[in-house]
This record gives sequence, C-alpha cells and structure tokens, in this order.
Amino acid sequence: MGQLVAASAPTRIDFAGGTLDIPPLYLFHQPAMTVNVSIDLPAEVEVRRREGRAIRLLSVDQRRRLDWPSRDKITWTRAPFLELAARLIKTLAPDVGLEITTRCLAPAGAGVGGSSALAVAATAALSTAAGARWSKTTLIEVARSIETQAIHVPTGYQDYYAAAYGGASAIEFGLGGIRRTSVGSKAFLADLERHLLLLYVGTPRFSGANNWELFKQHVDRDKRTVRLFEALSQNAVSMRDAFLQRDLSAIAERLNSDWETRRRALPAMSTPAIDRLIRALRREGALGARVCGAGGGGCLAVLIEPETRARLTALAHSSGARVLPCALNTRGLVVRRTEG
Repeated sequence: MGQLVAASAPTRIDFAGGTLDIPPLYLFHQPAMTVNVSIDLPAEVEVRRREGRAIRLLSVDQRRRLDWPSRDKITWTRAPFLELAARLIKTLAPDVGLEITTRCLAPAGAGVGGSSALAVAATAALSTAAGARWSKTTLIEVARSIETQAIHVPTGYQDYYAAAYGGASAIEFGLGGIRRTSVGSKAFLADLERHLLLLYVGTPRFSGANNWELFKQHVDRDKRTVRLFEALSQNAVSMRDAFLQRDLSAIAERLNSDWETRRRALPAMSTPAIDRLIRALRREGALGARVCGAGGGGCLAVLIEPETRARLTALAHSSGARVLPCALNTRGLVVRRTEG
C-alpha cells in the first residue's frame, strides 16, 4: 500500500429552518436560513494507493465490499446502498489503483446528515488524492451535486455546511448566494452540549421522501405548505437570535415550535411512538425536543437541564431508544495526507 489520504467530517443536529435550504424554495421565503450545530459522530474516508488500476471500496458500517478492475468499470447496480460512494469515486478519484474505506459513526437513517458528511469527507479525500485544491464552497457544491444524483431528489445545503465548517451555524440563503455565520462561541457551545441529549429511536428511513413531498406540495402552491414555510422561516430567524443571545430557554422554545409546525404540516414526520416519547420526556422535565432531519424516525434531539440527564436517559432506555454521544464539533472537515 502507498500514500494515504484521510478525511473526517462531522454530522449535525438541525435546530430550525430545515427544508428551507433546498433550492429554489428559499427564494420564496426571505429571509431564509437554517440553524444547526455539528456533532462528533463523523463520517470518515481513507483513500490509499495500491498497485495497478483496480479499485476496492470497503464500507465498514454497511459491512460491504465492492471491487472494480478500474475506475471506468465502476457500477453500483448490484449494491444500490453504496451508490453514493461509488458515484463519488467514479467522478473524483484519480485513474489509479485505490483502496477506499468509508465509515460513519452515526447510525443509518439517524437524520443527522450522515450521508452528506460522508459525501463531504469523500469529496475532500478523493480530490486531494487526485491533486486538486478546492475551497470549502467548491467541495460543498460538488458533494451536494453528486449526492443529488445518487438519491434522485433535490437536496438542501445545510448538512454540507455543517460537515465542512463545524461549530454552530446560521446558514442564510439569499438572492445573492449563501452566507454562513458562526453563532456559537466555544464557551456557549460547551454549555449547550451539557444541555443536549441525543436519542436514536431505531427507525431508519429515507429522509429525502418527506422533504420531496413538501417540495412537490410547494411547487403545486398548496396554501397550507406555503404557510408552513413562512412559519419555518420566521422561526429560524428567532432561533438564530436565540443562539446569538445565548438564551437556552428561547432555543428550547423555538425547537418545540419548529417541531410542532412540521408535525401539523406533514404527519408522516412523526410516529405514535415518537409522540409518546416526546410527551413522556416533557413530563419528566425536558425543555424541548425535535426529531432530527426530515422526521419519520432516526434521532431525537432533546434540550434538558443537566441535573435531569440520568432520569431522562433511563426513561429513554425504557422506551427502547438508545442514547448517542453528542459532543459538539468545532473543527469541521479535517484532511490529512501521509506516506504509507
């Protein structure tokens, strides 16, 4: 084995404004923004040179391996769940022998942007291996474009910005382009981390389905959906302000508002089990709760008082949920290159 390029990119918890990041929806609801925080459940990609032109893909979390005689022979028809990784390799890898290893610490279908973090990490690792030097904005555009090809529905931007930059982000989608602003100092993020509980409810789902349903309803000018997006837009601005003011009570209030707005607009975003768990958590002192991503299962982000963590963790376990680590990530994308 030869030279190694390794890249790591964090996943995220979205606090407000999700779905507004899908073009061109944000053009109709100005100001449009998404607020999220990056977490240390990263996607990791290693690219190692090998002799010849054969390419091997090892997906650690999916326990799958694919081999191709060369880059131009790459196909994914027999492994549709690895289409994203295969497309990234075929599009970006140098035409040499390679072994690519991928893993994501977030469970499949968790709703924390794992596939997009993988796309960012793979885009960075493969482009570096090919000798390219791209800005973060270029990496984001390439990663998002290729994932859109793989999932066959429009994708938003927020996951890629969280993966590339880390920290707490307010990502504004304006008429002149996209602007990311950091909305959390390290001290505030450390305090926020003490108030966060991340639960995996164990129901993997395709997050693009709910977003695509909302997208189609908006294109059809469904009045209820248009009102939903207006409410999401206003709530996201308030969430950004709450982050800037370091107001955890206001953040919890906006988190609840975002979730209730989504549930009313698209009932498929929740399930009876999720509704029961959120009600139970709130009765036991949780400040706020929201299903991550487009809903329908995956992870539940809960804002708590630190002294209630043990009690709420026990309640979550008794309901069949699994507690995931959610240390906040301030580094964003990290790429390193070594000689093997």
